[in-house]
Amino acid sequence: MCTIFVLVFCTLGFSQSLQVVEAKNTYNVRIGDEIRTIIKLKNLSDKPVHVLVRRDKSQIGSSQETFFCWDNDCKDKSINQTYVSQRIEPGQILETFTSVLEAGLDETSSSIKYVFYNRDDPSDLVEVQLNYAVKERVSDGLLYSSDKIRLSDIYPNPVSDLAYIDYHIANEDTEAEIVLHNLLGSLVAKFSLNPAKKILKIYTTDFKPGVYFYTLYVDNEGKVTKKIIVKR
Repeated sequence: MCTIFVLVFCTLGFSQSLQVVEAKNTYNVRIGDEIRTIIKLKNLSDKPVHVLVRRDKSQIGSSQETFFCWDNDCKDKSINQTYVSQRIEPGQILETFTSVLEAGLDETSSSIKYVFYNRDDPSDLVEVQLNYAVKERVSDGLLYSSDKIRLSDIYPNPVSDLAYIDYHIANEDTEAEIVLHNLLGSLVAKFSLNPAKKILKIYTTDFKPGVYFYTLYVDNEGKVTKKIIVKR
């Protein structure tokens, strides 16, 4: 199981214009997940403030990625600063900044630091540091094993929005996929298993509630079939 603890530390500048509010400090996330943290900024002054942000420092694992979004505009992972400001009215709380961490495939400790500052007075700032402790995920058990591939049961099962399958492919030339069918036998989805990865994510939010069957195919040969229940 992967548990990510996010500890948020906020430091106000001498000017009290900017403040981080409603900062949640603990998140439970598994290895391979994506965690999105909304950082809410409040303008404590009696004048509008135009805010810029920079990612001041990131210490993340080799299999992790991080980026941020403002107003649903998600920046490239290589971008550490925005040069287009966000206007916050007096007393307003801005809720459009999201920090994103792709937790990766390994147990590790990581941190990301952001600095939000007043465009017209860079000394008027607030700092936020997000600290992550990433732990191993736990599957429901082994479903299939051979000299080519090992595959866990799908979990959680029943599932409401997102299910996982852990796997390991010994030979990169092995072709493996998971095929989902409904109770009538109609094809619902296919998922290729990438030999370079260890986790398959299956998003079920668009599936109708009910019973489905998933089958592992290895080199075009069906190996095992099992039931999954989607609920709301």
